Amino acid sequence: MRFNYAAKITGIAAAGLLALTACGGATAGSTAGGSEPSSSSSTSASPSPSASASPLASTSSEGAGTSSGAYKVAAWARPISEAGDKLGTLKGASFSVDVYQTATDVSSKDSMSVDKETKENLLKKGDPIVYLNYVVTNTSSADIPLSHSLVTPKAKYPDWKYLGGMPSDPSSDGYEKHGLSSTGTKLKEEAPFVLKPGESFNIAANFAYTAGKAVDIEATLTPAAADGKLDHDKKEDAETTVTLK
Repeated sequence: MRFNYAAKITGIAAAGLLALTACGGATAGSTAGGSEPSSSSSTSASPSPSASASPLASTSSEGAGTSSGAYKVAAWARPISEAGDKLGTLKGASFSVDVYQTATDVSSKDSMSVDKETKENLLKKGDPIVYLNYVVTNTSSADIPLSHSLVTPKAKYPDWKYLGGMPSDPSSDGYEKHGLSSTGTKLKEEAPFVLKPGESFNIAANFAYTAGKAVDIEATLTPAAADGKLDHDKKEDAETTVTLK
């Protein structure tokens, strides 16, 4: 993929430069597991892929909003990753979501979702998974106040036969490894999260990976009202279908 980022020195100066370049890293949040299924069918999986993403330069900055590539990061949001392949874009009335395939890896543990008839786990430890990174942008001319639910896109294969969403690997280590965040917001930030015109934030998720397969993605934006509750009268939906690399 979607998370799209000679002077001559000698002696002590060179050593100092090497020490500085050895420092750095990224932090990330955690995500919840999948829900219980209601059908007896199981999902398909491809041979185990390897990790393939560049991490964020930093996900712990607490400063004001800054620019990141093509995006202006909201002050309350984590840095945005454009690593990987851009698969497509969802467009709502006042927002858009760019979808990046950032990395592939393997699940670190069994999920909590099982087939009720076969008792088979729908995402087993060692199964291939793919990380999609969603960059949400306010495309309107007005502020959009968001609750802690933000805008969380949901991905499903067209042949997914269960009522619940596709299970994921909840390990925060995987998100950190690939420079991603499953929360989207910095630590200690409080709602409402005001997304100003032209500003963006990103949030990532993972699920079972099958190379070359189409995925249906939908996103719902429900702004927060003045009392902090969701304003369902202003809810917006957007959807698209992308194909995994």
